[in-house]
Amino acid sequence: MDPVEIEIRALGNACEGIGTLPDGKKIFVDSPVIPGEICFVEITQEKNKFARGKCLEILRPSPDRVIPYGEEIPGANLAHISYEKQLEYKQDKVRGCLVRLGGFSDVNVAQIMRPIVPSPKTEHYRNHMQYSIKDGRFCFKSQGTNDDIPVDDSPLEYEMFGRCRAMITSALSDYPNRLIDGVVLRGSERTDEMLVELVSFADASSELIIRDVKSFIGATHLAENLNASGIMLRISNTATEKRTRGGKRVVLYGSDHYSEILCNRSFKVKAGAFFQVNVPQAEVLYRLATPSSYKGALWDLYCGTGTVGLSLVTEGHKLIGADISPEAIASAKENALRFGTDADFICKPASKITSLLSKITHDDAVVVDPPRAGLEFSLIRALLAQKPSEISYISCDPATLARDLKLLTESGDYFVNSVTPVDMFPQTGHVECVVQLHHVSI
Repeated sequence: MDPVEIEIRALGNACEGIGTLPDGKKIFVDSPVIPGEICFVEITQEKNKFARGKCLEILRPSPDRVIPYGEEIPGANLAHISYEKQLEYKQDKVRGCLVRLGGFSDVNVAQIMRPIVPSPKTEHYRNHMQYSIKDGRFCFKSQGTNDDIPVDDSPLEYEMFGRCRAMITSALSDYPNRLIDGVVLRGSERTDEMLVELVSFADASSELIIRDVKSFIGATHLAENLNASGIMLRISNTATEKRTRGGKRVVLYGSDHYSEILCNRSFKVKAGAFFQVNVPQAEVLYRLATPSSYKGALWDLYCGTGTVGLSLVTEGHKLIGADISPEAIASAKENALRFGTDADFICKPASKITSLLSKITHDDAVVVDPPRAGLEFSLIRALLAQKPSEISYISCDPATLARDLKLLTESGDYFVNSVTPVDMFPQTGHVECVVQLHHVSI
């Protein structure tokens, strides 16, 4: 089929453009396009009810376009749109999911939904970056093809990471090392600490990989040049370890963690442990997730390094946390000990703590911060059975959030008090939300 002119009318959940073909069929156009733009589109796939296409040329650009078409930024699929329009898109994305997937009425959504909280920094806000290494160069993995896209400059990463990348690139140029397949950088602008994790997928003995990577670090003087809190090696040589970013971790130099200041407290963050990537916005999330009142314990499920619960729990109350990551639980226990908080942390997935959840009482409050897949159904059933007074839901995916809210409220035991989108990830299509649910007896 010959290319056609298409007016982009909206953006989909994956930031793809949505338009209509001359025959009335809906077409999804690869990003980066903007609503209001007229594009010359090549149809790449056609089904009975919809089609997919690729933009060849922008015939009428949008006034909200801030980057010329063709100048894409890897990892930043909304960077071509003005920040004000990015916020509008994310607000509408959350609202649409609540209506279409959550079954909430337009009137109800208007009552419970708050304006999105913009990020004070729209560039250089990420404290955690993951790169692949290809031919000695730092790369991002393409979302669509999984191809390696070279990274010369990333507007999202901390500026200290750019300097670190330059040093490691130079070292790989002077002393090529085929054992290093990736690099993970984590750090804090508030403490000026950084943790470097080299990643190897090599199918060789751990002893050989550790020896050769240590030799590489020594020959290139990386430890002295990087001035990092620690340099670690992660050996992930199975498909599962690559997918989950697990495997054998070894400290090659310095420490196995870095320190971060969050909510006026100093947290230890280990390699492999979950920690919010935008620290100022994480503080907004936790403020919004603070329970209004509770008499019993605070439960922090999917707790990561314990930052949510340890930031929210009030003096005299017990904190109970659970997470699937051993590294995260180790950090959480250390942090609780340092703060003198009465806390128990359990290393188990949410689907495996049913007996523990049976101890939740109506006097307790619960905060959940699940991955994109949302809450385990067994956890939702347990919450509905135990009826804690408040549930604070921190979500990184509006679609699964809407699904879970429907399940939590359809019995009539809980009502949604507020939904507040928070822009944790400027220049991307991701959006976080904080939802406050109260039991009807409150």
